[in-house]
Amino acid sequence: MKVNSKISDLAFKFRGLIWGIFASCILVFPTVFSWKRFVFGIVLVLAGQLVRFVAAGYIPKYRTLKIGAPVLITWGPYKWVRNPLYLGNAIMGLGWSLMAGWGWVIAFVALFFVLYTLIVIPAEEKFLVSEFGKEYEEYKKTVPALFPFPRNGFPKRSANAKPFNFKIAREEEIYSIRVNVVVTILIIVKLFMFR
Repeated sequence: MKVNSKISDLAFKFRGLIWGIFASCILVFPTVFSWKRFVFGIVLVLAGQLVRFVAAGYIPKYRTLKIGAPVLITWGPYKWVRNPLYLGNAIMGLGWSLMAGWGWVIAFVALFFVLYTLIVIPAEEKFLVSEFGKEYEEYKKTVPALFPFPRNGFPKRSANAKPFNFKIAREEEIYSIRVNVVVTILIIVKLFMFR
């Protein structure tokens, strides 16, 4: 399915806002409390944020309104999946949804699939092919988009590879961490106030 480039650009630009709206819906519409789902959901939210934090420590500034990349990152978590930041989003969103009830899980999976796999990732890949050509095509053949398995090996060692940078990760992810803490606390308050 090919998506109009204006739609892709808007979806990329407002990808964070879309998740904010989804999280707001959880706060407004009915939820169903379960201790097992709640605990597992919290674990997923923490795991998703950890995935994002680690991924952020391997790339240059990524909080932009336009798709861009000064270098093709194929090391760190990017040797396992091409989009570890989005994988982290998926894990966190699944955690919030699970905390709120199975209906929310279904809604989240549908929204995530449409937003990322049909709109945002294809737009980014189009840019990466135009920017890095054969290098990106080879990387794409080897490394899956979002889930680490099944896979066809690992990408070739890059001459550009750099180690994890905690300072960059903290600077790039502080906004995400703050938003995730606030959303998680609001969901917890809602779940416990309306039990």
